Amino acid sequence: MMYELWKENLLDFNTLLLTTYGELGLNEQEYVFLVLLARLLQTKPGGWTFAEISTHMTIDDANCSLLFISLVERQYISVSSKTDSFGKRFEEYSISPLFEKLERHLKQKKTQSQSSQREEIFKMIEQEFGILSPLDIETIHLWMTEDNFDADLIKLAIQEMNSYQIKSIRYIDKILLDWKKKNIKTVEEAKRQLIAFRQRKQTAATTSTQAPAVDPNFYYDWMNE
Repeated sequence: MMYELWKENLLDFNTLLLTTYGELGLNEQEYVFLVLLARLLQTKPGGWTFAEISTHMTIDDANCSLLFISLVERQYISVSSKTDSFGKRFEEYSISPLFEKLERHLKQKKTQSQSSQREEIFKMIEQEFGILSPLDIETIHLWMTEDNFDADLIKLAIQEMNSYQIKSIRYIDKILLDWKKKNIKTVEEAKRQLIAFRQRKQTAATTSTQAPAVDPNFYYDWMNE
């Protein structure tokens, strides 16, 4: 959980909230308040005051208190009653609800981004092949769900197919599966592998008087190196 990472000082909370606070329904004043509160909760969880926060803001401690109440009511901050070892009751404050909102928001953004990328890939392939068969659609769907191929990696495989002047979903599938077998996950890794192969192929070609015939309907030849 992000909250646990934050408690262990393993998360850049300020930057994370800075890039998302507007999307979470917070304004600039609330962002600053939460950043200051988060620091106090880590450094002195049981002894902070609104006056300490207001010294770093343009509002007084009374308005900081109102801001705090608003954030509690809107479930960015939680307040719970606790009892210490001497039986004395005290209130414990936590920003764990804020992290829960952050995690849900980031997951939703990731899902939306993946959906947009899938639509882009389908449109790109339809431009290459026209109307797709149900089997082709299922194959492309599996690339992006079961195999979790990055969208840019799929685009590179399509470009590689075009470089061989071959039009085949199966051809793209074999390229991607070979990269998966070789644990290639990024475009940069795939490009390095392609360059290395072509350099070896060019070197081998200079020592041979006759290049072997390649069936363009088969798997692209560098995969059988």
